[in-house]
Amino acid sequence: MDERLKIRLDLWQLEVFCAVAELRSFSRAAEAMFVSQPTVTSHITALEKRLGVKLFDRTTRKVKLTPAGELLYKHAKALLTEHEVMLQELSQFQGGLIGRLVFGASTIPAHYLLPPLMAKFCRQFPQARLIMRVSDSGQVLENVLSGELEMGVIGMRQDVPNLKFIPLWSDEIVLIVHPEHEWAKRGFVSIKELSTQHFVFREEGSGTRKIFEQFLAQHNFSPRHLTVVSEVGSTEAVKQFVAYGGGVGFVSIRAVSEEEEKRLKAVRLREGRITRQFYGIVPTDKTISPLCNLFVKFLREQVG
Repeated sequence: MDERLKIRLDLWQLEVFCAVAELRSFSRAAEAMFVSQPTVTSHITALEKRLGVKLFDRTTRKVKLTPAGELLYKHAKALLTEHEVMLQELSQFQGGLIGRLVFGASTIPAHYLLPPLMAKFCRQFPQARLIMRVSDSGQVLENVLSGELEMGVIGMRQDVPNLKFIPLWSDEIVLIVHPEHEWAKRGFVSIKELSTQHFVFREEGSGTRKIFEQFLAQHNFSPRHLTVVSEVGSTEAVKQFVAYGGGVGFVSIRAVSEEEEKRLKAVRLREGRITRQFYGIVPTDKTISPLCNLFVKFLREQVG
């Protein structure tokens, strides 16, 4: 028998490998896996030696998968997912649900909707571990498609093959201004008036930004007519920018609490309310773990 066919890979080494591949960093992978960086390096070196291929191109600034590494990552994720599914299914025979769920969420659900629900879920299922990765809607969608995340919660819907979109919560996007802004005492402004202001925008890929731009387009107004002085990577950054007088911006109404009304004022558009839906997303071409199915069911019940 060909000696190459006798290779047996260690699941822990594959977990370490996948962590480095996803985080693009040996040090960040070590932190995520609660081990030292030399331990991560030794596992990757041993894995490369065992397989006889180079898995990463390493530079002083970044770590990138080689073609062989890309191939291994694809199969390693599938193998680790099946392993997790097996353990979760077996745990049900013991009267419980043991395992972990790695999922992604865009900023609004991650910061304002999911934490109390995650706490409630973990109280009901104390042996389950929920791991939430926060990024913009576009990145969450891509990571679910790639298998890096088992599911996601995002604020936009796209026609994407092999993804199921599950409606969850409704939302409204509003304009926020500084309390001393000329619009602070007005309930509504027109879309045409927006061109007179300096805007702070969320980054490309943000669901909030996409929904806002779609609303403008529906009313024959191009975002290019707006003066965008800054782009930031989170809703909190938008709020801070506006609170310190840098300009105006659009955020979810859920992000503006009663306590913040002294430093932020919400204004709506005369042309109508900007509404959207948050969705749970799961792949239809990959195995879904019992824990993932249970968490999705739990979220849907909280909406109802």
